[in-house]
Amino acid sequence: MRWNALTTLHDANAGHGREIYAFLRDDCGAEHMQFIPIVERTTGNAVPLADEGWGVRAKHRSLYRQEGDRVTERSVTAEQYGRFLVDVFEDWVRRDVGRVYVQMFDVALADWCGEPPSLCVHSQTCGSALALEHNGDLYSCDHFVEPEHLLGNIGDRHLLDLVDSPRQRKFGQDKYDTLPRHCLDCDVRFACHGGCPKDRFDNAPDGESGLNHLCAGFKGFFRHVDRPMRTMAGLLRRGQAPALIMREYADADARRPHNAPCPCGGGRKWARCHGRPAAARQP
Repeated sequence: MRWNALTTLHDANAGHGREIYAFLRDDCGAEHMQFIPIVERTTGNAVPLADEGWGVRAKHRSLYRQEGDRVTERSVTAEQYGRFLVDVFEDWVRRDVGRVYVQMFDVALADWCGEPPSLCVHSQTCGSALALEHNGDLYSCDHFVEPEHLLGNIGDRHLLDLVDSPRQRKFGQDKYDTLPRHCLDCDVRFACHGGCPKDRFDNAPDGESGLNHLCAGFKGFFRHVDRPMRTMAGLLRRGQAPALIMREYADADARRPHNAPCPCGGGRKWARCHGRPAAARQP
């Protein structure tokens, strides 16, 4: 039976990319994987309360809101997220292309092939992942179930009218229209598109607001996979399987000295990094 493993990435597990990937692949038999970064946004004065948790079950603590420019201590950092994706990719591209399907890698390959990505996070616009509550309230996105993003109630208006409303179309178009110049000029914007609007609360180097909190991680990953993605896209255009790239990696690895720097860019030697199998990290 095929199933999808959805793993959230946070401060406690983001430093163990290879081990988590090996655990899901080898111990769990997962052939489809999603890795979702956890970014818990909060205001400066609410950080101590937010670090303790959210919701009505936590007395005297805040309910979660999409506001503020700080994050909880549980949140994954941009560097951790980028490093996690690169570490997993370096194992995947050597042995699992065509056998294990990692959502982020599928999205990237679509971008390099000039096809629209399947993930709203890295699409140019968004607005198709609406959230319907049990009482009929419809919100612009499942990340924005807040009063200012309430489109209406399906008991009062037809669902299709709410989905195709000018307000919802604007919500989706704003994903592109509010990109800071730093993003518009970025060499990997075609693949990143600024990420999810819920995480775009940092300031760009020039001071303009709207930069994604995970920007450095996106850049690190997309730049790292540029060459192999170009190779796999070329194979697809020639009617060949992208999995053929594994032969290229096998040949290169056979010639690589044990003490050479690992091509993952993590700073360790090949023999002590991706040159040896990763041991599965147990939960």
